Amino acid sequence: MLRLVNGLLCFALVFMSATAPGWAQSGWQPVRKVIHKSSQDPRQYQAILLDNGMTVLLVSDKEAVKSLAAVAVPVGSLENPHNQLGLAHYLEHMVLMGSRHYPEPENLSEFLKKHGGDHNASTASYRTAFYLEVENDALQPAIDRLADAIAAPRLDPVYADKERHAVDAELRMARASDGLRMAQIRSETMNPAHPGSRFSGGNLETLSDKPDSQLHDAMKHFYQRYYSANLMVAVIYSNQPLPEMAKVAAATFGRIANHHASVPPITVPAVTAAQTGIVIHYQPVQPRKMLRIEFPIANNSAAFRSKTDTYISYLIGNRSPGTLADWLQKEGLADAIDAGADPMVNRNGGVFAIAASLSDKGYAQRDRVVAAIFAYLSLLRHQGIQRHYFDEIAHVLDQDFRFPVMTRNMDYIEWLVDSMLRVPVQHVLDASYLADRYDPAAIRARLDSMTLQHARVWFISPDAPHDKTAYFVDAPYQVSKLTPTQIALWQRLQRSIVLALPALNPYIANDFSLIHPTHHPEHPETLIDEPGLRLHYMPSRAFAYEPRADITLNFRNAAAMSSARNQVLYSLNDYLSNLELAELSNQAFVGGISFSSYANDGLTIKASGYTQRLVPLVNALLDRYLAISPTAQQLQQAKTWFRQQLDGTDKGKAYSQAIIPAKVLSNIPYIERDARRALIDGITLQEVMDYRATLIKPTALDVLVIGNLTSEQAETFSRGLKTRLGLTGTDWRRADKATVATPLWAIIQKRLDSTDSALAAVYVPLGYDRIEGMACSYLLSQIAESWFYKQLRTQEQLGYAVFMLPIFVGDRAGVGFVLQSGRYQPAYLYQRYQAFFAQTGKRLDALDLADFEQYKQGVIVQLQQKPQTLGEEVDLYTGDLDRDNMRFDTRDRLIARLRTLTQSQLSEYYQQAVIKQQGLVLLSEISGVGSGNDPADYAHPVGWNPFPDASVLQQALPVQPKENESVEDRREP
Repeated sequence: MLRLVNGLLCFALVFMSATAPGWAQSGWQPVRKVIHKSSQDPRQYQAILLDNGMTVLLVSDKEAVKSLAAVAVPVGSLENPHNQLGLAHYLEHMVLMGSRHYPEPENLSEFLKKHGGDHNASTASYRTAFYLEVENDALQPAIDRLADAIAAPRLDPVYADKERHAVDAELRMARASDGLRMAQIRSETMNPAHPGSRFSGGNLETLSDKPDSQLHDAMKHFYQRYYSANLMVAVIYSNQPLPEMAKVAAATFGRIANHHASVPPITVPAVTAAQTGIVIHYQPVQPRKMLRIEFPIANNSAAFRSKTDTYISYLIGNRSPGTLADWLQKEGLADAIDAGADPMVNRNGGVFAIAASLSDKGYAQRDRVVAAIFAYLSLLRHQGIQRHYFDEIAHVLDQDFRFPVMTRNMDYIEWLVDSMLRVPVQHVLDASYLADRYDPAAIRARLDSMTLQHARVWFISPDAPHDKTAYFVDAPYQVSKLTPTQIALWQRLQRSIVLALPALNPYIANDFSLIHPTHHPEHPETLIDEPGLRLHYMPSRAFAYEPRADITLNFRNAAAMSSARNQVLYSLNDYLSNLELAELSNQAFVGGISFSSYANDGLTIKASGYTQRLVPLVNALLDRYLAISPTAQQLQQAKTWFRQQLDGTDKGKAYSQAIIPAKVLSNIPYIERDARRALIDGITLQEVMDYRATLIKPTALDVLVIGNLTSEQAETFSRGLKTRLGLTGTDWRRADKATVATPLWAIIQKRLDSTDSALAAVYVPLGYDRIEGMACSYLLSQIAESWFYKQLRTQEQLGYAVFMLPIFVGDRAGVGFVLQSGRYQPAYLYQRYQAFFAQTGKRLDALDLADFEQYKQGVIVQLQQKPQTLGEEVDLYTGDLDRDNMRFDTRDRLIARLRTLTQSQLSEYYQQAVIKQQGLVLLSEISGVGSGNDPADYAHPVGWNPFPDASVLQQALPVQPKENESVEDRREP
């Protein structure tokens, strides 16, 4: 659902007068367009045009702890030549495999790792993008490496076959994603004359030498034809002044050649009458049942101010009484419905899609669901085009733009550079929020086009009929044309469905007053500490200018998840509660307030958003929570949903399944999914009601308030809430956690019916307290991950998903090495791990001291990075709240320990953990079936102990003393 933006625009200042005399010699000139920004946005913006024709957006942000850069070319899979499908994606890989001035393939990634950074790239249908983040002081050399890769890639044949396999492995791994599978089916059911109808990602078959095309020649030709500066756009984001950033842009991106290229327009429609008015039956990977209706639309990106598609999506997603979403939920047919559009996914057109998550009853009665959707579209067409709905949308969007959530990460800069390809540069910031041209004719025209005859209806279910299999992704599906009989049935059913237009939202804020505290603590302070109630409070240090606050309510009950039955009851109750509170949650969300809940030694509820209506909405939410009275039908729906969640985890990617055992060891008891699944049928409605009662009233309440509420307001709210809910608990004890106390070498093995295998090797050493272990784990991961990736992915081509990560078991911190492979079984992967481990110990010992200090500083910079959002600021303290650390100083202590950590100490940590294996060592081995039904081949190191699953392994670990609780509190679905 959308959080919606017009309004209060402020023009970014340009610096033309200060720099104009040097334009001719500088390699750039300012674009004479004013960047529209929010009045609350302190950042400075300037678009410049480099001499080579590239447009670069510069963003100067004094608060930026890291710098960012991105470049995009409006060429993607739609431009793939027919005899080298996937070439755009393949070239994206090859571009980063060494360049003229930086010939080593891992030069960019290793440089970024040393300087607290990272990078990525992506290929879409209509564009290819590259982006990075790095410490501010390293911006120029980082961009120089990226620019050199794009301006002068080596495209070395030595890496050609390796990257073919990398692309193939990436796509094979993604076959477990319903998104990729559906995209391939969508392509196969499009107009065959449109380039979007072809396989897009690439594999070993499509990316190969052919009689009419040599792959390497085709790749070089593709690069020379399209990687031209005049087509490209870029963004540089840093704390540097705009003139300095312009110099960096000219000196780096300015080296990219301008071939005066153009992208040929697509002149054929993505779908014709032959590909609409159809039903697509699809069997998904994830065990879910869905209805999806897609309508082809023209590319209306230029009409962003009218928000035509946003208007319709907003009304479809509305959950007020009598609306489509409300009717579907109350009829027990669907638990969620959403809508949205991408107008340029096919370049010359796009898709408007409506998606409903169906219950078993809903799928069985899917004709009623289809009829209800079209009945609602008819209602909107005849009565729903009203100015007051547009004004509400405009107000919400304006509110969001006026008080922007200012993120500073790679996701943000990827979005920014993508927006430069969609809208004029002066509107890259406000295009998503600007709604000042109400166009009822455009809304009516869009609704008029949303008919059964123009629809592509997807029925998605594990038992969907099928008569064909999608290329490469092996997705079963079937396509049929809508018959007159089917259309007549849906039209007849429409007449019996009574729906209502949405009510206007009563929770949209109009008071944005700020508090003015005189005391500014560095950490939350405990204002109330008495039996059954604690309050920790802090005005926001990073977002004092925002009229938002964040409230965390931890209803402490250590027994809430203490048994398998309680864990099942929690999940069922959570679903039923979300179902009942959907209307209020939706209205609050549109009004700028979000709710969430999760299990954490009881029930934790979080609320965050605009202050004006925050406290009343929290009170209303809890009142309704206590009054929920679900039906037997809803409980059945909840059981179906929970089974799907458990089954879905079993269908996850091989690497995610491999790492699960390590992630779930801390929380006692961990109950295997099969054990939880076996309890579902026996749960009664009364049990759920009785269990819910234990989550609120008999608990002790821990409250954390950060943001735009005064200490007096926080105290009044907390005391009032305890009285209002009649809380009686006084027990602050937490549930038991597992830890590592003696060496244990463990093996867990699992066979999957997927093609890929995976290995997670986890090492958690003894002898380190929580802070010291965290410092070593974080720094070791920062240093060695790029080595691990380079050796096993780039050089040996063992798989595509290759990474390291910190792992926590109770108060012990270790490291995990994870790899997913479509070609090799765990036994061989473990051999290669062992060879890498031996080399890594030597490399750590031989690491240059200056490089070591640079890596260390990179980790410290990441930890010191200013939070991007109020939610991130709160997250700095929730771990300490969970451990009852009322000093809220874990991050400070971690940074202090990192500053004193020596190279020899880190090497000793590695030796104890990985080489000498003095602690918990876990090999979690996933064996896939490969291309056929390959036999499982597991590693069996001598002297290691096999365990059937994580729950049995957990029982072999001791309980952690209460004074040393874990930094992690993760529960696997």
